[in-house]
Amino acid sequence: MIASKTPSPARSENHADVRLDRRTQRREARRADNRVAILDAAEQVFGEDGIREGSLRRIAAASGFSTAAIYLFFENKQHLLAETLTRRGDELIDTLQREAARDLTPLDKLHQIVDVTVTFFTERPQFQHMLSRLRGGPSITGSTLAEFAGDVTGRFDIAMNVLAQLVHEGQIVGEIRDGTPRALAHLYSVLINEHVFLSAAGATTAGALTTEQFHALIDGALRNRPTTLVRQPLR
Repeated sequence: MIASKTPSPARSENHADVRLDRRTQRREARRADNRVAILDAAEQVFGEDGIREGSLRRIAAASGFSTAAIYLFFENKQHLLAETLTRRGDELIDTLQREAARDLTPLDKLHQIVDVTVTFFTERPQFQHMLSRLRGGPSITGSTLAEFAGDVTGRFDIAMNVLAQLVHEGQIVGEIRDGTPRALAHLYSVLINEHVFLSAAGATTAGALTTEQFHALIDGALRNRPTTLVRQPLR
């Protein structure tokens, strides 16, 4: 008769630790999924109702959670709004950094960033609508968002640094016109912002440039084209 082996205390503890770790992982995954569902609902409600009018009650109904449950994830409406902006802002910064690392010329990278930025907002229409309600002015970046999201300035600086570095690299190789890289990068970003909103569904009052026309505008604004100074005769 073969004697049964009794698991050692150490082995039993290891198995218990593994089960506990798996339960912790499942619980954290569910919490992460629930948080995403609330952020998605907030993006929708803020886009449809506006920032000030969008209520936690509506967000709760859209997400399938109670208002009390939202407070388990976010301190208040201000925190929820900030995190809604932060999530997409981080995604966009990742997109810019990925495009900046591609094996292209600096100006080609800036053209590519135009396309991926338009795609980014096209794929996130509720976020685009939310920003259109939020900005209330000529730009979606900077001080307009700072009222609602505490670290918007830091993220804006990261994005501007990526773009300014591309402009600087283009100037070094003679591809991009002279000028303060940061200023050129800022103007470039404002042009993209406005193109995105003019191209959005419903923005029909001013119309929008075609993709080809907008790329021509960007190229004309940034490409280094030496000009001959024509001296006017004295009168």
